Amino acid sequence: MNLLLLGSRRALPGVRYLSTQVSDPFAGLSIQPVKRPDTAAYFTRKPKFYDLLSAISNLARQHPLPRPNAANYKRGKRVPRAELQAKLGIKISPREHELLVRRLGDVSNLRISDAGERETVELYLNQFRRGYVHAETVAKDETGATRVVEKAVGKKKTNNGRRGFQDHLGRWHAFGRRKEAMAFAWVVPVDRPTTATEDAPVVAESVADHVVAQAPVDLELDPDVPNAPEPVPEPIKDIDNVPATAHQPLGDVLVNGKPLAEYFFHGTDRDSVLFPFQVANKVGHYNVFLKVSGGGRTGQAEACQLAVARALYMSDRKAHVPVREAGLLRTDGRAVERKKTGKPKARKSYTWVKR
Repeated sequence: MNLLLLGSRRALPGVRYLSTQVSDPFAGLSIQPVKRPDTAAYFTRKPKFYDLLSAISNLARQHPLPRPNAANYKRGKRVPRAELQAKLGIKISPREHELLVRRLGDVSNLRISDAGERETVELYLNQFRRGYVHAETVAKDETGATRVVEKAVGKKKTNNGRRGFQDHLGRWHAFGRRKEAMAFAWVVPVDRPTTATEDAPVVAESVADHVVAQAPVDLELDPDVPNAPEPVPEPIKDIDNVPATAHQPLGDVLVNGKPLAEYFFHGTDRDSVLFPFQVANKVGHYNVFLKVSGGGRTGQAEACQLAVARALYMSDRKAHVPVREAGLLRTDGRAVERKKTGKPKARKSYTWVKR
């Protein structure tokens, strides 16, 4: 009997018993492979930034040669933070940008003996230099190529409102800040009228013309006119009431399209705006147009003072040295101190009670 069963088993080679059949319990399930991140920086907050930082650090690690003297090294101009943020598509804090620039400086200090490797490192660092344009981005036509090359060679200096500059209309322009207020100033010199001494002398063509021509009266030689002392001008107390004479030009000061006295009601605020002209001894020699916003009246007045001082100083640096020496070109960063918890004010404390 066993021999017959053995023969039947050999007759059916493709059939297997259930006890010996191989089975896969997960054969009917569709399991997808796990997607692994490309880099370990995937788990950080800014993968692109840390990948870039790691690549720069690897360059410095691959060339452990002695570095030159740091005193003889002149740091190159790197890509500004705003441009780097636009290129990477992420936000970079000033501290992170400073760290990146420091690493780039370490790599650029390396003295690499291999010329080919040194050229590769230089090409990698060029993308972080200010004003660098890659050859692939240059337009094919001559006009586009010239424009891109000029932009890459050297960018034109932008007008810096913090220091003051002269616009295309000949006006000196600057801006200033104080607390929450921000002011823009345009300063224009006043055309001074010619005085009596600057006029051409009167020439008499005949005796009659000589008689008709009125010559200045000499007080000492004319007996009919008594000798009188020359009048002494009174000192100017209020700048808003200065008389318009030929010797003293009077410039206008407009704040947001309104006269100075109409916009700033307090005299201290008006004096604050005009203080740079008093320091430079140029009261009334300029027309001033101010545009101010934000903050209170006192903050706006001090912001206008800073903007006017910067524009006035840039109009003539040598003549307006007292403006710089008086400290009128620096921003006043003082602000109200915050209130502390458990105190009624910033520093005031409650009265201590023993019981």
